[in-house]
Amino acid sequence: LRIAEAKRLNEQLLQEIIERKQAEELLQQRNRELALLNQVGQMLSSTIELDQVLETVLDEMHHLLDIESTSFWLRITETGELVCQQATGPGKETVIGWRLTPGQGTVGQAAQTGETIIVADTRIDQHHYKGVDQKTGMELRSILSIPFRVKGEVIGVLSLVDTIPNRFTEDDLRLIEPIAAAAASAVDNARLYTTAQQE
Repeated sequence: LRIAEAKRLNEQLLQEIIERKQAEELLQQRNRELALLNQVGQMLSSTIELDQVLETVLDEMHHLLDIESTSFWLRITETGELVCQQATGPGKETVIGWRLTPGQGTVGQAAQTGETIIVADTRIDQHHYKGVDQKTGMELRSILSIPFRVKGEVIGVLSLVDTIPNRFTEDDLRLIEPIAAAAASAVDNARLYTTAQQE
């Protein structure tokens, strides 16, 4: 009886140690995320130039998730079209300046619905627009499209892509969404500033 009891207590203790270790790891992860969010916030508030703001956001996302490429698509209010304003990764020269019609591809869908879209595998996704793949010569397999919203209006879409299927998780989304919210505000400020300068 004593051996069985000791064994049970030992297992219970081991379980508690594992749970505490997991809680510590989660706390460390949260601290890293908060530090990153703070760092991105500081970088975004240090400039008002739209291209510089976008470059900062895309570079951070690119390195943070270690993915193939990132792009930001600005929504043209008058037409609803999306134009690629900035990009990182292979084929970025091809993608910058590219236009999508309203609702076209995953980016267009995210802009239209105002909802974040995760595509686990483009080969089995009906909304995937293969035009970009054909032009860049790179088959995209995973996509994460996050709409940038300001005062309830979608001003653009952040697109994260990779050549590996099932690349993006809910954890990635939890990490990126607060950064995207801060970036949306910075992009809107930069956009307003650019418009004011032109006028």
